[in-house]
Amino acid sequence: MRQFVDTGTGEVFYEEQILRRRDEIVKVFRPAGRSSKFVKVKASQKAKRRLRKLSLAEAGFLLKITPYASEGTNLLEGDNERGQKGIPLTVKDLSGIADCSYPTARKIVKTFIELHVLRRTVLEGRSALAINPLYSLNGKTAEAWLLQLFKQEITEAGEDPNLD
Repeated sequence: MRQFVDTGTGEVFYEEQILRRRDEIVKVFRPAGRSSKFVKVKASQKAKRRLRKLSLAEAGFLLKITPYASEGTNLLEGDNERGQKGIPLTVKDLSGIADCSYPTARKIVKTFIELHVLRRTVLEGRSALAINPLYSLNGKTAEAWLLQLFKQEITEAGEDPNLD
């Protein structure tokens, strides 16, 4: 096994040889640490149609903010790198995450609220943004209050966000 070091990041890589038959599929897993987060982007036909309606800037913004969705609640919260852990992110925080200007972020957030991609809610006296579980879901299931927050959209879509 040979070892390589990325000079830019200092990350260590190992070269391995894997012998397999033609009909075998090999999948490589990275050990899940505290920094690993898996966020599902919905792949139903209805979800794909909804996502296709977003502009490139809006889709990019959504892709960049999605990893900040908290598990089960989809609340956009800090992770101690961007914002304080567990504290709702502001539009200014989201503009930094998405690498865009504050007015652009404010405009996209306003559009997302109108399109029911995001919803404002109050968490412990603070305004918070939650992502609609029909677009993306962090965790295996959405909590009941999140489903209630987006109840009308979920009912109109005729989908269960907790099913893949």
